[in-house]
Amino acid sequence: MAIESYSAAKNQLAAESRGEFFPGIEIVAGIVKKAAGLTGFELLNFAELSLDAIQRNSKENLTYLFESLVEDVRRIDLKQESFDSATKDQREALNELVSEAVVRSAEAKSKQRVRRISRVLANAFRSGPKENYEKRELIDAATQIAESDAFILGVMMRHQGPTVKNGPGVADINLANETWKKMRELNEEFRSPHIHVSCARLQAHGLIIRMDRNTSALDLATIAYSMTTFGVQFCEWCLQELVR
Repeated sequence: MAIESYSAAKNQLAAESRGEFFPGIEIVAGIVKKAAGLTGFELLNFAELSLDAIQRNSKENLTYLFESLVEDVRRIDLKQESFDSATKDQREALNELVSEAVVRSAEAKSKQRVRRISRVLANAFRSGPKENYEKRELIDAATQIAESDAFILGVMMRHQGPTVKNGPGVADINLANETWKKMRELNEEFRSPHIHVSCARLQAHGLIIRMDRNTSALDLATIAYSMTTFGVQFCEWCLQELVR
């Protein structure tokens, strides 16, 4: 499994060196080429510098992914017998998940996002091949969610997580409104206009859902949200440091 993971990373870097995953470079280069004669800009140097920056970022991210994965795997209890008895389809599903993680890590915008991807893989390994390895939606969220949005979700997890996890999938209207009111009182981030942007992004990934307003708890300008069970899983797998 480790050999297959490193092989996937090696293939990813080889493809990057050929520029297969970065057609945007050619578009930019074509635009610059038209103006190169007027500005004296060195097109070749521009293209080389652009590709070098992308490749360097990807290599650093992939190195960090594997370092984090080793660290994460050491903390969990891997049941080797579950891998030994895995079917061909289960192994292929795992390999596809690892490949997805490698590609998304290469393009991630921050080390924190790479770290989350590593945690998805580590938890998938802990679950064993007999479980559902189609966790690409978790990897997608781990790659896309900004640190400011992750903070908001972590706060919601502390206030709503246990109820949502053991309930019907979302908080009821009263709980959502009451906890939202409390979160606004305790966290200035929940009173900032940016909260609307964060919640829109979190909802787009299925991590939270907008709830009806209870006018006895919130004013007309405030919107309450509830976590979803998927949001709880995301926190448990990816945001341990934010939900304590």
